[in-house]
Amino acid sequence: MLNNTKKPEPLAAQTAAEQKTAPKAEKPVEAPKAAEAKAEKPVASTKTEKAAAAAKAKAEKAAAVAAAKAEKAAAAAKAKAEKAAAAAKAKAEKAPVRKRTVGARKAAAPEVKLYVQYQGKQISQEEAVEAVKAAWTGEPIKSLELYVKPEDGAVYYVINGSETGKVNF
Repeated sequence: MLNNTKKPEPLAAQTAAEQKTAPKAEKPVEAPKAAEAKAEKPVASTKTEKAAAAAKAKAEKAAAVAAAKAEKAAAAAKAKAEKAAAAAKAKAEKAPVRKRTVGARKAAAPEVKLYVQYQGKQISQEEAVEAVKAAWTGEPIKSLELYVKPEDGAVYYVINGSETGKVNF
């Protein structure tokens, strides 16, 4: 007699078959979750967009504040420079003009005495100047150049760059 009854499948075979059918049953359940996730994405992106827009607005406001501070600092520096220039100009106008005197230079220079000696004769610078001043009868002396020539026994002079003469010593 034949047994038409089916032999039971091994346990491993049943679980594999069940596993194949089980995911099919779960897929319709997962579909609503995917739809919910897709629906949530636009909400998340709007939040991100709002945060980005707020950050952009905040950055623009900070840039505007920084630009205003920079302009204010530049204006203050310009005003300070103008004030300093005006003060320097006023100080220059008030400063007394210093006159340099010839006496100050003579005090700094050493005293010089010049003597010329030749064949037993001697003449000093002061004696030569006094001899020329005594001989001169023209206009006032502004400049005086002396040339001593011992072999002639004379002092030649040039007064004010043009008048010439000779004095014996």
